[in-house]
Amino acid sequence: MYTIMSQKPVLKVKIRDTQNIVFEGEAERISSFNEVGRFDVFPMHANFISIITKEITVYHNQKLVKEIKVEQAVMKVKQDSAHIFLGIEALALDEENAETPASAKK
Repeated sequence: MYTIMSQKPVLKVKIRDTQNIVFEGEAERISSFNEVGRFDVFPMHANFISIITKEITVYHNQKLVKEIKVEQAVMKVKQDSAHIFLGIEALALDEENAETPASAKK
């Protein structure tokens, strides 16, 4: 006799800042924002990396388990694992300096 396991797939989630792990656990869904708008990541999601903004919301068993407000972070999703790195500073370039070749600067 065979037993069929109907366990729902989950994401393994790790959220860390520059010093500590802020959250580690399982999730059925992660919601956040990127330059395109609001998006959700579910188990079996395509692999991707994105800069995320505003907030990260983690849901498990149809309940909100963690919500973190962020200015900017990086999310990497690969093979049902999501790694989120907080404390990523925005890279701001002075447009004039970026357009001027290094050889022209004195």
